[in-house]
Amino acid sequence: MKHDLRGIKTDDSFSFSRYTTYGLGGGAKASFFPRTKEEAVTVFDFVKENYDRYVVLGNGSDVLAADGAFDGAVICTKLLSGITRNGNRLTCLGGTTVKTLLSYCVNNGLSGLEYLAGIPASIGGLAYMNGGVNSKHIGDAISEVEFYDGELRVFNREKCNFSNKHSTMRDISCIVVQVSVNITQSDPKTVKQDIDEFLQMRKAQPKGKSCGCVFKNPSGLNVGAGKLIDGAGLKGLRVGGAEVSREHANFIINHGGSSADVRGLIKVVKARVKEFYGIDLEEEVVYIGEFYDSDS
Repeated sequence: MKHDLRGIKTDDSFSFSRYTTYGLGGGAKASFFPRTKEEAVTVFDFVKENYDRYVVLGNGSDVLAADGAFDGAVICTKLLSGITRNGNRLTCLGGTTVKTLLSYCVNNGLSGLEYLAGIPASIGGLAYMNGGVNSKHIGDAISEVEFYDGELRVFNREKCNFSNKHSTMRDISCIVVQVSVNITQSDPKTVKQDIDEFLQMRKAQPKGKSCGCVFKNPSGLNVGAGKLIDGAGLKGLRVGGAEVSREHANFIINHGGSSADVRGLIKVVKARVKEFYGIDLEEEVVYIGEFYDSDS
């Protein structure tokens, strides 16, 4: 089938190092940046028909791309941005960033999403991974998600099956094209103040290039992954240019290293926590590309 790709932005010099918060990763065979739902559908169909491998990339947080070139295509949603309102519901195109969404909320006096402040993610990526902070997750605010996997489908919150850093969309090869969230009318000044409070709390998080929290908090335990890693004495542990943060042990900071360094450190942390506590930590970070045993 022939697909009309005219007008769709590409990047011939694409590198994951320029499109991820870790600042790491190699190139790709091709990259596409759809601006509209229609372009996203066209690109997705084209990529599925012409490439054996592909990945959908949002704002580049919570991912670690391998150092070598990715043997496939990238669909990046950074330009797929826009917000419309219908009463107490906002519908956002999948690439809309948290920063853009919250600016809209402040300008229009809309409350309910302030806890997302400071998360360097797109709304599509948040829905895909049910992102959030502490006990607050985007899934609680979502009314429905529209995604494309060969056909446009709409799932309500129940069908998304949101759980700890997971949604139904993670089990489907798809692109999230838009997300609808519930909001309430409020005073713009109050919304701004609440956002500022969450931003202030996030200032305590480690500085430097990272993906945010590397590991999920273990289910059924009243202790987070960071506490377990700290308790195992791993703060400050390094592999090459990657270091377990001394401020928050669930962050691994890139000090000019490589993806192999980060991946190697993740393996060491998992082994040490298993040895110390008998607990298997599960990564929250998503891997892209090929990682080899020699990387560790």
